[in-house]
Amino acid sequence: MRYVIKRGNMNVTYVSGGLFVSNGRWTHPKAKLKDYELVIVLKGRFYMDIGGEKREFQKGDCFLLFPGKEHWGIEGAWDVSFYWLHFRMQDEEVVDGDRHVLPLLEQGQEGGLFVFPERCRPEEQAQLVVLANQLLYYQSLYKKTDRPARPCDIMMELTLYELARAAGETLPAKGPGEESQMDKIFDYIRANCYKNLQIAEVARHFGYNPQYFIRMFRRKTGMSPKQYMIRQQIQQSKYLFATTSLKITEVAKQVGMSDARAFSKQFRKYEGVSPREYRRAFQKTHYNSR
Repeated sequence: MRYVIKRGNMNVTYVSGGLFVSNGRWTHPKAKLKDYELVIVLKGRFYMDIGGEKREFQKGDCFLLFPGKEHWGIEGAWDVSFYWLHFRMQDEEVVDGDRHVLPLLEQGQEGGLFVFPERCRPEEQAQLVVLANQLLYYQSLYKKTDRPARPCDIMMELTLYELARAAGETLPAKGPGEESQMDKIFDYIRANCYKNLQIAEVARHFGYNPQYFIRMFRRKTGMSPKQYMIRQQIQQSKYLFATTSLKITEVAKQVGMSDARAFSKQFRKYEGVSPREYRRAFQKTHYNSR
């Protein structure tokens, strides 16, 4: 596996992107890129030849296609959809194999080091999907104007930051301690917040007194566990608005808020717009089927 290593500022230039949805049987056309392409697979399974190697991709995968690497589809696929985002970077390194990337991780974790594996499968894809959808919204705003496209560059950078964070979960973990325990708490809340999760339940699950747990969580994150939980529910709802046509009441129930009115109030509080306004704004995604 190859890795893209970036130190310091991202210095990313966004090129183009869209949401691909197959229309009938589909095979990826032969291509050789001049830039990087990030693919976030939302649905289906397909096969590609990348530089002479057969690769299989399916729902949940994120992968990078590298400049100058010829690739093409090698079997027909049905019912496939994915985000595709082209970008350029400055002063990046490309290393091949875990044995080369692990020493870099040990040296540079605190120095603004970002690691992007050629392929990863994040446990949670919702944030990546939301950022990709927002990026394509900004692309639609600036497509027919002469205004600078720096907002698109910034959104691409944010998407790559999230990719590095999500990919980091599949790399060797940090040593045991409170930080890794907090990561487990975050994961537990993200995985269970749709179940009308109670803070006392989370505290007991990890062996904490509820009052101490709330103080510790606030000290570490600057917010209460309840606020973090609501943020996760809102984030998941944005993912559902981007990828489904569910009604607002149905989305509210799926993220663990049975009261649709209370859900809309919380959504407006955190996003500044109502769920209906949010969905309407991000329906301008660039869509292609070939």
